Amino acid sequence: MDGRIEPPNVDSWRAFQADWTECLKDLEIQILKLEVQHQDSELIEDLCDRMHRMKRGASYAGFIPVRMIAYEMETAFDAIRGKTMEVRSELIDSLLFAADILSRCANEFTAAEQWNEAAAKLRDIAAVCIRKKENEAVRTGSTLSDSTPKSREQYLYDAYELIDHMINESFMNLDRDENDREALGELIRTVHGLKRVVEGFCSALSTENLHAAAFNEVYHLLERFDILLNLLTDRKQAFTKDRLTLAYEITDYLKSSMESAALENGASTLHADMLEKINDEISFLTALPQSESESGMPYVPPNNEPPESASKSSMPQSIRVNQDKLDKMMNMISELLIAKNAFIHLSAKLNAEYDLPELSKDMKEVGFAVNRISDELQNTIMSIRMIEVKTIFQKMPRIIRDVAQLTGKKMELVMVGENTEIDKTILEQISDPIVHLIRNAADHGIESAEERLGKGKSETGKITLRAYNRDKHVYIEIEDDGKGIDAAVLKRKALERGFISAENADKMSPHQLMHLIFLPGFSTAGQITEVSGRGVGMDIVKSNIEKINGSITIHSEVGKGTKMVIHLPLTLAISRGLIVSAAEETYIFPIDHISETVKINRNDLHEFDGKYFASHKGEVIGIEWLSKLFLLETDMQTNHEELNAVVISNGAEKFGVIVDKLKNEQEFVMKTLNGNLAGIPGISGSTLLGNGQVVLIVNPVDLIQLAKK
Repeated sequence: MDGRIEPPNVDSWRAFQADWTECLKDLEIQILKLEVQHQDSELIEDLCDRMHRMKRGASYAGFIPVRMIAYEMETAFDAIRGKTMEVRSELIDSLLFAADILSRCANEFTAAEQWNEAAAKLRDIAAVCIRKKENEAVRTGSTLSDSTPKSREQYLYDAYELIDHMINESFMNLDRDENDREALGELIRTVHGLKRVVEGFCSALSTENLHAAAFNEVYHLLERFDILLNLLTDRKQAFTKDRLTLAYEITDYLKSSMESAALENGASTLHADMLEKINDEISFLTALPQSESESGMPYVPPNNEPPESASKSSMPQSIRVNQDKLDKMMNMISELLIAKNAFIHLSAKLNAEYDLPELSKDMKEVGFAVNRISDELQNTIMSIRMIEVKTIFQKMPRIIRDVAQLTGKKMELVMVGENTEIDKTILEQISDPIVHLIRNAADHGIESAEERLGKGKSETGKITLRAYNRDKHVYIEIEDDGKGIDAAVLKRKALERGFISAENADKMSPHQLMHLIFLPGFSTAGQITEVSGRGVGMDIVKSNIEKINGSITIHSEVGKGTKMVIHLPLTLAISRGLIVSAAEETYIFPIDHISETVKINRNDLHEFDGKYFASHKGEVIGIEWLSKLFLLETDMQTNHEELNAVVISNGAEKFGVIVDKLKNEQEFVMKTLNGNLAGIPGISGSTLLGNGQVVLIVNPVDLIQLAKK
């Protein structure tokens, strides 16, 4: 045995896994909110409801780890709601730890010692928080029994009110329309509220009280009724007349039980036949074929007419698709993209070489039709692959909190644009760089509270994580209001460690000096910290971003803060590029790294120490011939007076690359080079043009480095 727990009911496990995933969504964020918003009743209600749903589902599926931890978390949240427990950092730590274990439980069968530890830690910390609350109550001259539990009459009043709401609202609506999902959802919420009232009533009674056992039976009945209602929702079943009759029987029993408690005339006993009816319904719904419930279509028992409204349902349907299938489909669309480019080439060939203008025209029209269809397919599959950046943004509040606790600093995180969408592949690869930048901003950027107050700032540092779309690209910004980066310090450190020469350092602008931080091994950290290590790793961040055709720039002002801007393509699968020729060879420049194309007069070129420069829009930029960078034979002296230049950028600086001809823009699908061809400086891959020609795709970031050498 390896200490892992196997679920006793696999089908039930799968049925509830989706619900648990929904409950765990944003859970960490909500717990972190609770630390500063512990008076927010809606927030606490949401947390209680999530844990109750998980506990209920885990009990039904027989998965003990989830049930144990969810129970302890629900107990803690309920105590916070009842103001019998104080929200302290130790409690939040335990809740976060438990949430981590729950997330792992929902995705794999976690080792038993981990969920035991989570549950035990929660109980211990909760006990400390409760004792502290009790001590405060003693100091103020009150007791918990005086201040927190409601009177028995109040509990009964609340129960009657909820039961009446079920009868007069939910039951009436379901009687009119047995497929009213909104009414069914409202009924489930009301049952949840009634269960909490019963729990509160039981807690106010002593164990010897006559009504304690009866109310335990009431709670058990409500639990089973709750499971039945949720199965009706999950299986998309109608609230038939028979089920409505059973619901009325349940409310009649609840009323009689409440009445017995109010009049103290003896305990009402649970009707065994009513509980048997509930269990029979649960068994029937559970036994529905899995394919029926997963298909999103309501299951119709034999000899029953299908609900009239079922065919008219306009509810959106969804289906889970394996990532590999989406990738394969994207590759096929990419091949179609290459094929569609061939139509234009063939059309021109029919006209020029075979003098068939009519056939050429027909070919071109077919090409336009294929082009339109392929564009629609491309946009559709692209939209399927797009997911919100929220999935990685949600990790960051926890990181900020951890850094704040380790460093003793005060800081807050503001997140903007969480709904911005980007290709899933890019999002997965950008997660680690963002984590690194967030940690750096918190550890190195934000000053201590004393330093900030001394500078006239708020003692709480602010870090903003922002995402937005612009010009078919995604931008992610990490901005802090901390100490900023001093370009003069970077220059001095770079000189001390021999990264640059004094001559080159004097020529560098503050913007270029700022980007020295991305050099391998470069660090300005004064000390090693648990959070950010030795301060190195920015070169890894930059290289990882560039691997996905992105770039990163820095804007910083001493004493005011730093902004890191990550520029990313929407997708890696299909890109646009500019086709050029140099020394009778054809290449493609990715549009993402092109600032503009210009013509430069040869007389405007200036040579210094074997390097060429030109003035462009008031800025001096380096100039080099593409053929020279790729070691191709070329005679630069016989070129035309006006030179074609592609101005490229790596985020920090611009550079002009001279080519023989500027051709046309075209979409392309990049194929990576393998074997001995992999890793050629200045080349990122290859693609196929419509005429069947294989061309190389240049890497603009590498070109700038080659030109500098």
